[in-house]
Amino acid sequence: MIRLFNHYISIGVLAVLLGDMAFAGLALFSFELLSGSFPLFAPEHPLATGVFWLLTLAFLFFQGGLYDPMSFEVDRRNMIRLVSAFVLLGGVGVLAMKFVPAIRMGWRGTLVLTNLTFAFVAFWRWLLVLKLPVHEWKRSTLILGTGQIARIFEELNRFRHNIRIQAVVDAHRIKEMDLARYAMDHKIHSIVISLKDRRGTLPIHEILACKMNGIEVMEWPTFYEKNMNKIDIMNVNPSHLILGDGFQRNRVTVVIKGIMDRVLALAGLLLFAPFGTLIALAIKMNSPGPVLYSQERVGLNGKTFQIYKFRSMVVDAEKNRTPQWASEQDPRITKVGRFLRKTRLDEVPQLINILKGEMSFIGPRPERPFFVEELEKCIPFYGLRHVTKPGLSGWAQIRYRYGATVEDAVKKLEYDLYYIKNLSIFLDLMIFMETIQVILFGKGSR
Repeated sequence: MIRLFNHYISIGVLAVLLGDMAFAGLALFSFELLSGSFPLFAPEHPLATGVFWLLTLAFLFFQGGLYDPMSFEVDRRNMIRLVSAFVLLGGVGVLAMKFVPAIRMGWRGTLVLTNLTFAFVAFWRWLLVLKLPVHEWKRSTLILGTGQIARIFEELNRFRHNIRIQAVVDAHRIKEMDLARYAMDHKIHSIVISLKDRRGTLPIHEILACKMNGIEVMEWPTFYEKNMNKIDIMNVNPSHLILGDGFQRNRVTVVIKGIMDRVLALAGLLLFAPFGTLIALAIKMNSPGPVLYSQERVGLNGKTFQIYKFRSMVVDAEKNRTPQWASEQDPRITKVGRFLRKTRLDEVPQLINILKGEMSFIGPRPERPFFVEELEKCIPFYGLRHVTKPGLSGWAQIRYRYGATVEDAVKKLEYDLYYIKNLSIFLDLMIFMETIQVILFGKGSR
């Protein structure tokens, strides 16, 4: 894992992305040579066309799941993903290059470029899977310590494909083994210390010897954060949050983020206005009551505000006045409301909140004061969610299902704190791209 723009990214995934771009670039170069012999194929602006082509390819691959480590294996599903991405690339290319003057090119040239790019990139993917030692990209890891923390690490074998847990060593066995020799013999890349009580247990000299031989040594909170992209709040010490990196507010980032939020919110409201009218009619025809629904939520620094949504439930959904989470197959949700929730269209009126500066496009989802008060009593660090503006979408929303229990709130807070700790424009862009997947495939909605 490497830290890029405050976010941990797998070296293997980054290498595959760079390889895709390199081979797509070779396809563009070959196309440029070919267009010299066939001027009919030549784009009017080669540089702009090339940039558009590479960015569109990366976007479609990302949306198609082709940067999931599981897609680096040969099977029918991944081949379908690859072919589908290129079908979309060709279709998008034909339309964009016909109607956008800066990248204008004939449809024949676009189809030739699509086929060339497919040939080069498919060859690279074949080379990656069959010829390169992808299985050796996994970092062999030794965990010192057992118990709850070690059990969490053992789950990493199922959820992450860039690491391999070589062994989990009980605290009482550490002194019995030759740690440095074991690490060298088994080609250990990383040693993770997960001991809660280290006094008289931690073999300092042997761990130092391992580090001097190029083996990475880290504490469990850092390892967990790097590989799971979240913070294990139920086991982490406050000192790790205080003394570790992150949780820094770059004023330039905050200003740029605020300007982008307002500009995009205004553009979104203007573009969505015709569709909003149709949604309003559908809501009115489906059930009696207002089109918009407002509710008090907790925002930046604990200040409350009124959030706006298209109404997706029946009127007086909380007749007893006691706040409650939505549940699976909630009978209070209307037919139109279920569609709006599935597609996240019920959230669109929150563009008004963004325009007012109460929310951002990306950030932790704002919660109701009643739930905040209850959750702060039983979940450590819950109040840290309010050090940044709440968002229309967020890291927790794209990484975890809809939350309806305290346990769900804990899991979502782990992702929220990771986002707050590593806040950057780059991470916002990643979340935005994954949010498109959520909208298209309806993941996590309720």
